[in-house]
Amino acid sequence: MKMYKLIVFTIAANLNYLALFAQPQPDKLPYTSEVELMLFQGHIMMHHSKIGHLAKSRPRGFKLNYVKRTNGQQYWQSRYGYPDLGISFSYQNHRSHQLGHSLSVIPYIGFYMLRGKRSSIKLNMGTGLAYHTRPYHPTDNNLNLALGSALSAALYLSFQYQLEITPHLRTGLFVHMDHYSNGAFKKPNSGINLVQGGVSIAHKIQQGAEKKEWPKKLLKSRRLYLSFLPSISFKELGPGGRNTDPCYNLSVNLNKPLTQVSTLNVGLDGSYDLALKRWIAEEDLEDGQDHKTLAFTLGHELRVSYFAFITQLGYHLYRPDITLDFQDFFQRYGLRVYVSPKIALSGNLKTYFGKAEQIEWGLLFRL
Repeated sequence: MKMYKLIVFTIAANLNYLALFAQPQPDKLPYTSEVELMLFQGHIMMHHSKIGHLAKSRPRGFKLNYVKRTNGQQYWQSRYGYPDLGISFSYQNHRSHQLGHSLSVIPYIGFYMLRGKRSSIKLNMGTGLAYHTRPYHPTDNNLNLALGSALSAALYLSFQYQLEITPHLRTGLFVHMDHYSNGAFKKPNSGINLVQGGVSIAHKIQQGAEKKEWPKKLLKSRRLYLSFLPSISFKELGPGGRNTDPCYNLSVNLNKPLTQVSTLNVGLDGSYDLALKRWIAEEDLEDGQDHKTLAFTLGHELRVSYFAFITQLGYHLYRPDITLDFQDFFQRYGLRVYVSPKIALSGNLKTYFGKAEQIEWGLLFRL
């Protein structure tokens, strides 16, 4: 049941993409759609010395994608250069007895960086859910310190070059990164970062309507506004097998709209970490240690219809838990779903340059 919260977060994140994927109605402009096969091979990045023995294999696998190429059905599609919306099924053979195989389902969005008559370069990104056949086990698989559970979140980032061979067939080259982590729900959880490259081939199965142009919308207001985001996360600290405890977080930000879809924010981030409090007590480290933190954050919100992509860089102003090997700087990546102009559901992943600390979900309020 400890993975229940991770599944809920991942499903909520996927609703972002699935809602975008399902927006067009039968009586509206039809999308061009295609199926795509991607074959790849690569290596595991050794982002931590603990997984050095796992980073020696050369994983390989494939992705099978269903892709919709947007045509301006809604304003945001035109504003972002008519991106692709896709859903990907991925099979990964880690070619390692400790890691086994991974299966994942990842909805994603693809932004075109360059687009010519027959060729294009695009950036794909998405998040989903992965299943691993050989997670950590204290007796049967105690060398797998990267994956502490059979289920985990999956993050996907790809740069792809595509060339149209015929009106219905495209081929291409790509390099991508896959990241698997359960966000410290279950220890051990060093996570896996895979960098891989390969070839792709895509076949068009439906021809859509011509692209619709929208007039540029003017920003209604550039006024500063405050936002409050209370959130909660659950995690283990220390060796695997301990209890999962909550961490309560509060973010207060001052926001500055730049355009209709782009907002900068600065703020303070505080936390009251009961998992850290338990760890300090069990390790008898009360002297000089504290389970409360305070940080300064600088971030950006990118709106896509009712949804928003969040990126933040943070610096700890107060965090005395030096024995946990966390760095002063951290990053936060998240998704928001606006249920009204001033209220949004929020899900964030907090990491330290690839080392996940926690998955946070909460409710954002704008003043």
